[in-house]
Amino acid sequence: MNFRATPVLTTLLFALSLGLSPIIFAANPVSDDNYTYNGKRYYAKSTGGVKKGIRLSKAHKRSKKSRGSAKFIVFTQKCVRGNASDLYDDDCDRGIRRSQLQQYDELPINRNLEYRFSVKKPYKKFPGLRGADKYYVQFFEIKPYGVDALPGKDDLPTVPTFRLLLDGKTNKFRSAISLRNHSYSDVEPLDINKDIGKLKRGWNDFKIKTKQTARKNGYVKVYHNGKLIYSYKGKTAYKDVHTYKLGLQFWMGGYICCGYGDKLKKNERNHIFYFDMVKARRVK
Repeated sequence: MNFRATPVLTTLLFALSLGLSPIIFAANPVSDDNYTYNGKRYYAKSTGGVKKGIRLSKAHKRSKKSRGSAKFIVFTQKCVRGNASDLYDDDCDRGIRRSQLQQYDELPINRNLEYRFSVKKPYKKFPGLRGADKYYVQFFEIKPYGVDALPGKDDLPTVPTFRLLLDGKTNKFRSAISLRNHSYSDVEPLDINKDIGKLKRGWNDFKIKTKQTARKNGYVKVYHNGKLIYSYKGKTAYKDVHTYKLGLQFWMGGYICCGYGDKLKKNERNHIFYFDMVKARRVK
């Protein structure tokens, strides 16, 4: 059996190596594998620390039926260390900033799936990034789960098959479908990108219908505030999902990926998202 250091253990060992009290780091860990929101279990990750980066907000609710929204704060100017693993270096070393909840359960590939959520992002003036980097804030993704997927129970690194990416300066967003598992350095990305909308002030209601598959019978439909804004038919995933029989998990919250965090200007404020009325299910 392979021994795998947990994020909490990694954090404590890092603290001890610096001669610092691990109590300081344990008080605001960067991950929590047993985080509960609205009665459901999630994996929580935040480079600002989970206790500061992810909170329950009863002041911001999409519906009277809601028990409260999940508030995500992506801290742009600081990064708390402690989530390095066998597969990945620490987020802080990779220029990543995030506050996210990852679905604990898995949904199947090659089946009709539906995701619903409402999201609100307070309007602020952000310098943002330009050119090819301008869609630098990811706020929703569907990602194959590669833990223990390889022979010998080794982990398979994966990338999301579907993402919603935000231009932090304008609040315009695009969809991205990944047809190659480019988590490997020798694999070039093959993505289908499409600018499809803009977040409105207040709550934005999303419904995503999809079949995630590397076969030709896949599809993605994105509805924004009741209107169909994107429809695609064809492959929606890469072959690894079939080869290793991977399940799917959604991630919600704010995620500034892979070097973009280091490119942000000093006057880039923290990005805040509220998520509510979150559902994911298999449909007929």
